[in-house]
Amino acid sequence: MNNIFTTTTIKAMLLAAGIATLAASNAMAFSETEFKTAVKQLVNTPSISQEQYVANAVNAWLNQDYVNSLAQAEIDVSRTANQQTASTFNNMLQQEPGNPLLMSYAGAATAKSSLDKLAKGEKTTALEDGTAMVEQALQLASNSVAMHGSVPVALEVRFVAASTYLAVPKVMNRHDKGEQLLKDVIDASQFAQTDVNFRGAVWMRAATLAAEKNRADEAKKYLDEIVKNNAPQAQKAAQLLQTLS
Repeated sequence: MNNIFTTTTIKAMLLAAGIATLAASNAMAFSETEFKTAVKQLVNTPSISQEQYVANAVNAWLNQDYVNSLAQAEIDVSRTANQQTASTFNNMLQQEPGNPLLMSYAGAATAKSSLDKLAKGEKTTALEDGTAMVEQALQLASNSVAMHGSVPVALEVRFVAASTYLAVPKVMNRHDKGEQLLKDVIDASQFAQTDVNFRGAVWMRAATLAAEKNRADEAKKYLDEIVKNNAPQAQKAAQLLQTLS
C-alpha cells in the first residue's frame, strides 16, 4: 500500500515540523540566542542520502552540467553546515557538561552529521556517538524538574530523542522507541501547559509519522489540533489536511 503522502511531501513536512520553533524564553544558563541559532540550523539543513549524493555527483561529472554542479555544491555546503551545527552544540555542552537539554541536541546534531558522512562512504562513529549522547540525555533528564521557557526539560529531551530515533537508519532499531517516546510526550500531563510552538512541533511530527504509516485518521487528528490551537505550523497543517480530504 502506498504512503498517504509522497516521499518528497513527507521530507518537506519533516523540515516544517522540525524543532526550530521550540526555543522559548531563557530559563537556563546557556546563551538562548546561540541555542536558537543552532536549533534553526539543525532543522533547516537537510541530511543527504547516498542516492542523492551519487546521482548529483555523477551527473555533474559526466555532463559537466551547470545546474547539477550547483546541486553538488549545495550538497557539500549542507554537509559542512551539519558538521558546524554539531560542533556548535558540542561546544555549548562543554561549557555545561551535565545539561541534558544541550546533550540531547548535541547528540541529535552529531547523529545527523554522520548521515552525510556515511552517504559519501566515509567511516565514522558519529551515528553511534550521537545516539549514545541522546540516550544519556534521556537518563539525565528523567528526574529533572528544570524548565526551558514553558517546556519541561524532560519533555523537550524526550521529543528530541524521539525525532532522532525516528530519523536514524532502521538497522539501528530505534524507531519503535522513538514512536513510544513521541507518544509519551503527547500523553504527559504537562504537555497541555507547554508553549504552543512546542505542542505544534510535536503534533506535526506525530502527524507525519501517522502519515508514513498510512494512519490517515490519526494524522488528521494531530493536524486538526495544530489548526485549532493556531500553532505556528497551522498554515502547513491546513495544506496537509486538504491532501487527506
